[in-house]
Amino acid sequence: MYQIILCALLLYTGQLCAQHAFRIGDIQHRITVGYNLGASAPFSLPNTIREIKSYSPVFAPSIGYEATYDISEKWLVGAALRFDVKGMEVTDSVQYFHTIITVDNASGDQGTFEGDFSGTNATTVKNSYLTLPVYGGYRLGSWDFKIGLYVARLLNGRFEGSVSDGYIRKGDSLGEKVLIDRATFDFAEQIRKWDWGGHLAFARNFGVHWQATLTAQVGAQPIFPSSFKGVGYDLHNMYVTLGAAYRLW
Repeated sequence: MYQIILCALLLYTGQLCAQHAFRIGDIQHRITVGYNLGASAPFSLPNTIREIKSYSPVFAPSIGYEATYDISEKWLVGAALRFDVKGMEVTDSVQYFHTIITVDNASGDQGTFEGDFSGTNATTVKNSYLTLPVYGGYRLGSWDFKIGLYVARLLNGRFEGSVSDGYIRKGDSLGEKVLIDRATFDFAEQIRKWDWGGHLAFARNFGVHWQATLTAQVGAQPIFPSSFKGVGYDLHNMYVTLGAAYRLW
C-alpha cells in the first residue's frame, strides 16, 4: 500500500512539475535540527525474545539542510541532506537466541562460540549516517505532509553488548551446553554500509520562518547482511525525529 501511494504521488507531482515553469529563486532553504527516537529492531517480536527488561535512547541528534519547491499552492517537492545518529540501549531476556559471543577463559585467552543462547542480553546500538531523503508533499493550511524515500550512508557503526546469567548451546539448540556467567559481542564491522527505506514527515508552519517537524523513517533493508549469523533475525532501523526547521530564504 505504501509503494502504491508513493508511486501515485510521484507520478502526480511529476506531471505538475512538467506543467510548471521552474524558477530557481523560488526554492526554499531551511536548516533542520532534531532528535532521533526509535530502535534497530525486527518488524515483529520473535519468540526468542521473552521479555524486554529495559529500553533507553542514546544521544541521537539530527542536523541537516532541506530544500523544497512549491509546484502549486498545494503541492511541493523536496530533498534534504542530514547527519543522523540512530541508536538505543536495550536489555532483554532471551531463549535460544542465535548469536556469536566471545568468552575469556581461565588462562586469559578468548574463545568464540556460535550457538543458541538463553539468559540475559544487553545491547547498545549507536550508528551515524549521512541521510538523503527525497519526497513529494501536500500543503493543507499551515501543515505540510511529505512522503518519499531515503538512502543513507553509514559513517560510523557501533553494535555491541554482553550476554550473562545463562548458557549457550554450541551450533544450535541441540548442541553442547556451556554455562555463561558473562560474555561479550561486537558486530560493528558487520553493519551494512548503506541503508534505505520509507520517509514520512509532518511539518507545522509558524509564520514565514519556523516549522515544527515530526519525521518517521523505516528501513526496508536489514542492517546486517543475510550471510551474518550473529543475530538470529533481521533488524531494521525504525526511528522518528522530533525537530524544528528554520527557513533561511
